[in-house]
Amino acid sequence: MLQCGAKNVNPLERFVSSLPVAAVLPELLTALDCAPQVLLSAPTGAGKSTWLPLQLLAHPGINGKIILLEPRRLAARNVAQTTGGAA
Repeated sequence: MLQCGAKNVNPLERFVSSLPVAAVLPELLTALDCAPQVLLSAPTGAGKSTWLPLQLLAHPGINGKIILLEPRRLAARNVAQTTGGAA
């Protein structure tokens, strides 16, 4: 399981998102090369549901489906609207 927090963000990289999950994206992609499923734990607002799926879709090595588990109905609707409008 990967964990990220605010301390994982590298403020020196100008073009990297300031979201905590941006710092673990390379590690996440490496983990996905070794396993079909990866569990990511990060605090609320880290970009797990909005930024990260878009990065995975843009990565040429990722094939298949991206499944998000959102336990809260309202949060799930908001994520769907946010990511659906960004595509």
